[in-house]
Amino acid sequence: MALQSLKRVILKTRQDLITTKPNLLIVVVVSIFSLLSIAFTFFQYTDSAAEITHYRAEIREHWEDRPAKHPHRMAHYGYLVFRMAHPLSIFDNGLDDYLGNVIFLEAYKQNSANLSEAGSSGTLVRFGAFTSAFLLQYIVPLILIFLGFGLIAKEREDATLKILSIQGASNRAIIWGKILGFWQFSLLFLFPVFVLIALVMLWDRSVAFEEVAVRICVLLLSYMLYYFVICTMTVVVSAISKKASSSLVTLIGSWLFMVIFLPKGIQFAAQNLYPASSRIAFETELEKDILKAGNSHNPDDPHFKHIKDSLLAHYKVKTTQELPFNYSGFVMQEGEKISSAIYIKHHKQLETVYGRQQKISELSGFADPAMAIKNLSMTASGTDYFSYRQFQEQAEEYRYKMAQHLNRLQIEQISNIKTEKGGPPAIINSENWRKFPDFNYQYTSFGKSLAAQYLPAAALIFWFLLCIAMAELTSRKLKLI
Repeated sequence: MALQSLKRVILKTRQDLITTKPNLLIVVVVSIFSLLSIAFTFFQYTDSAAEITHYRAEIREHWEDRPAKHPHRMAHYGYLVFRMAHPLSIFDNGLDDYLGNVIFLEAYKQNSANLSEAGSSGTLVRFGAFTSAFLLQYIVPLILIFLGFGLIAKEREDATLKILSIQGASNRAIIWGKILGFWQFSLLFLFPVFVLIALVMLWDRSVAFEEVAVRICVLLLSYMLYYFVICTMTVVVSAISKKASSSLVTLIGSWLFMVIFLPKGIQFAAQNLYPASSRIAFETELEKDILKAGNSHNPDDPHFKHIKDSLLAHYKVKTTQELPFNYSGFVMQEGEKISSAIYIKHHKQLETVYGRQQKISELSGFADPAMAIKNLSMTASGTDYFSYRQFQEQAEEYRYKMAQHLNRLQIEQISNIKTEKGGPPAIINSENWRKFPDFNYQYTSFGKSLAAQYLPAAALIFWFLLCIAMAELTSRKLKLI
């Protein structure tokens, strides 16, 4: 009997919401905007991918067409590498607009990524991009609040709750029936979006569909949980409010707190608890440590004198010109090791600060479900900060290999005897540039991203369980009149 009553309340709540023409119109309009945003971002994604492919090929062509020259000149000629956006950025572009897409690689120096969308756009982009994720995270919950604030309070005012009770519906069946019926209606905002995303991903095969399918399923499940939380909170507030008007005010205030005030407060607190050095301060400290390590471009630098003395003693020669390899190249190879270690040390210190700031943002999901879904959505869409760090690490690994490869070419193929003293020309064949492979950016796997950023998922599950407890508690204290 109790189950039958629950089913009747669910069916009535769902039908009342769906059969109301304004409600259906809202669903249709929001779905159209969501689908249009996916189409728009998809065209942006394909245009960006085409540009990156074009410029990547151009950069590679210029690299391979360089004439025969000294390897050290090629080391400073440098190389450009590009970060390709994840296909699911068409749904949630996350931090992609704020992080650089291109890194200039050169020997003996690590450069940061440049050419972000926010850096080359107007101030409006800093308020967030108009994506389907933005609509589903912020706009749809606000719409649900306006549609559901009176589900209990209004019916109490109209005395229809008492009628449901007389017909055999328990307080528990009323609360859960309203929540589940309302939640089922809310899913109408989700399914069109994810169906289109799945179809687009079937067409775009830049990432293995199995990997993308897992991400889409996680996204869909996450937003279903998020909407369950929103629907439960709406019904609970409606149930404990004396009037529908007070329910609406409370819910709108909660939405403003979750979407605007708390995220800004968390960001401010994180930056003040773990302040990061400015770019000028960071580069100044880095340069100091580099200078302390010596100048590898000067073979007679006192910091590298011990290397010179040990080599002369080992090979039993008096001058570096008598060594069986190019001494300058050897010194620069050692210098690259030292400078890279210094760069990595400073970048790790900076990343530690950013990591602590990010941890506060992730922990805030336990206080704000909107923060939880935002962080989890970026992780599942491959547009989070962790994925960007993987690009930086891949680029640095490639840069180091490139620099040391050119240093080895100098060691092995450039004579110690200078040209003006009768030595051979200090150049090597251009075929050596073609042999070095191109940079191939690899997307971060979802499993690796989730393992590093599991707190948003845990926070969303926490809110799901909390809402179940809130619904049970509310059902025991529900007043019908």
